[in-house]
Amino acid sequence: MGYWSIYFIAKLGLFYSGFIGFHWLPNLAFAMVLVLPLASVRHRLIRAMLAIPAGLALLYHDSWLPPISRVLSQKEALTGFNSDYLLELLGRFVNIWVIAVLGLLLVVYLLLRRRLRFATLAFLGILSAPFASLQGGNAISIVSPHPTLADGSATVLSKQEPTAQLEAFYAAEQGKRVSFPSIADSAAPFDVVFLHVCSLSWDDMDYVGESNSTLLNHFDVVFRRFNTAASYSGPGALRLFRSNCGQLSHRKLYEADASQCNLFRNFEAAGFEVRGLLNHDGHFDQFAGMVQEPSGIGVKLDDNRFAPVVMRSFDDTPIYEDFPLLSEWWVRQPPSVRPRALYYNTIALHDGNRVSGVKSRSSLETFKPRLDKLMSDFDRFITFLEGKGRPVVVILVPEHGAALRGDKVQISGMREIPNPKITLVPAAIKLVGFKGKSGDAPHQPLQVDKSVSYFAISTLLADFIADSPFAGTGGKPLAERVQNLPGTPFVSENEDIVVIGRDNGYLMRSEGTWIDYQPGL
Repeated sequence: MGYWSIYFIAKLGLFYSGFIGFHWLPNLAFAMVLVLPLASVRHRLIRAMLAIPAGLALLYHDSWLPPISRVLSQKEALTGFNSDYLLELLGRFVNIWVIAVLGLLLVVYLLLRRRLRFATLAFLGILSAPFASLQGGNAISIVSPHPTLADGSATVLSKQEPTAQLEAFYAAEQGKRVSFPSIADSAAPFDVVFLHVCSLSWDDMDYVGESNSTLLNHFDVVFRRFNTAASYSGPGALRLFRSNCGQLSHRKLYEADASQCNLFRNFEAAGFEVRGLLNHDGHFDQFAGMVQEPSGIGVKLDDNRFAPVVMRSFDDTPIYEDFPLLSEWWVRQPPSVRPRALYYNTIALHDGNRVSGVKSRSSLETFKPRLDKLMSDFDRFITFLEGKGRPVVVILVPEHGAALRGDKVQISGMREIPNPKITLVPAAIKLVGFKGKSGDAPHQPLQVDKSVSYFAISTLLADFIADSPFAGTGGKPLAERVQNLPGTPFVSENEDIVVIGRDNGYLMRSEGTWIDYQPGL
């Protein structure tokens, strides 16, 4: 087997260290082909030539990288990355410690190859992989999860198989639905502003030392365990747009839209004027088109080109400054009897952005100053709204995190696995013009610790429309409103991967197999 022994031993080392998976049967078959004796020099040469691409393909298959089919489906988007960003991404794959260990392994092989049968070691290692999985190190078949199914209460599903747990979750979510009453009947009508932020999670904030953000302290409600249920912008936006119903599977997000589940169709039916604004051109991955479709906000996006350009995206398109864009847009609006529901999307924190006048070319290094700038802009916007004297419900809800920290399974910035460090985000609500009532805490935001998702926000908005918190008298205290919000257990998805929560950890389904998953390791 020669040097191919090092290939298998190195992969087994990466597998047992948690850096990659290991499909033992294809690896065993590949190893057996490599050790077959061939008398012909020509045949050995052909095998050697075919073995290199086969070995690389098998290594990719064993890795946690997205399937080739997904990479090919995103080919057009990937070609839009500028060269600086591509080089930055390639650099993140380099792990000095792993390279050093692999180099040491090669030295050991060169010194001992005449004394030890490395091929035998490779075969023993390959055959150990399925037994290691059966011991619970990687693969599982039956678990006893205690998922949170509703309202934050734990429901024990004794020895329930993970797929059955997931199906039970969808069945429970299918029955959830909320509609908005007419805002015309409200004692104190109000505007609604969604600040939909790309690439911000609790883990990202903790990573850069911003977990106790001053901005969040200016909100009235902060959700500590809000799950976006997706780690990419497209499905993240669709989940927000479908928030008047329970959580759908990833596949059903792209099926024909049910208007009763559409957040902004419900706003229109309730008497709101729906508007849309981005701080970018929205052409990447056809984001703007998706937002404007009837399954999104259903209206044409407003022009943003009057605002100053503050940075350039990973594809070198302009990104406009948030506060000047939001405040000037607001000033330009003609007087209207109808309250507004504004969808605002910002990519100021997206991976790969280049800030004008900043020497660093690393978007990881510039994340913290970009986050500070974004928070400052949002804070200024809230202060700006307070000066206008018009009641507004401002909802901060990130699409997903930036995956700054990375781990053994995913490099920094990669979000193929929608783990809780990526999908648990700092969602918050600010009631501009809210005076508070008995039972409210006006100086500190109410902390919601239960597991929730978009349905909780739609439920709270329906409650606000039916019983306006801005009315001078009466109405439920804010604390009572948020205490009764429906919970949603942790389930996050992308096209090929599902992550579900249980009482002592998480499970991940990839290629039809459930494995124990510990994010961040």
